[in-house]
Amino acid sequence: MKRLILFISFTVPFLTRSYAQANGSFISQQSSKVKIMIAQIAALEAQLKFIKSGYEISERGWSAAQELKGGTLSLHSTYLSSLKQVNPLVSVNPKGKMMSEWQQHIHLLFRNEIDWQQKQRALKTEEMGYIRQVYGSLEKKCQSDIDELSQVLSIGKLQMTDQERLERTDHLYASMQEKYAFASSFTNQCRQLATARLKAQQENRQLQKLYGIN
Repeated sequence: MKRLILFISFTVPFLTRSYAQANGSFISQQSSKVKIMIAQIAALEAQLKFIKSGYEISERGWSAAQELKGGTLSLHSTYLSSLKQVNPLVSVNPKGKMMSEWQQHIHLLFRNEIDWQQKQRALKTEEMGYIRQVYGSLEKKCQSDIDELSQVLSIGKLQMTDQERLERTDHLYASMQEKYAFASSFTNQCRQLATARLKAQQENRQLQKLYGIN
């Protein structure tokens, strides 16, 4: 009996401690699992909130876009329409008038030179043809510049800001100025060539007359 009591007195505490340890370990493991699950749930809830927030922002943005669509298109249309208007200060740019005058001067330079050359007959037929060809090509380019200038300075033709119209006018002005300079130089060279030939012909006739050569 004493042995049984001693066995029980030693065995029961040991079993109790073992059970407590095992039970504690089990509870600890379950507690860790619960914590992990709670963390996972929290993470999922955060992701859902983020997705929901993004969706709501998209919805608000779409609704705002739909609400502003009509107004935005109206503003855009108004802006484009305004670009077709021409500021009076731009339309009276004196460079436009000067371009027209240069075009007329170029026309007169070539017409006078061609008429003079035809009377003097110092240049060959192919040379006269070349002068007319240059004149025709230059006249077309001048008219092209004038036509573009007319569009730039006319209401409802081109969509441009005032600054763009001024810059384009300056470009066309410089282009016409170059054409006028070329026309002056070209017709002057033609005149010099013909004058030199006329002078050579006159000197040749004088020599023939001096030496009695018919």
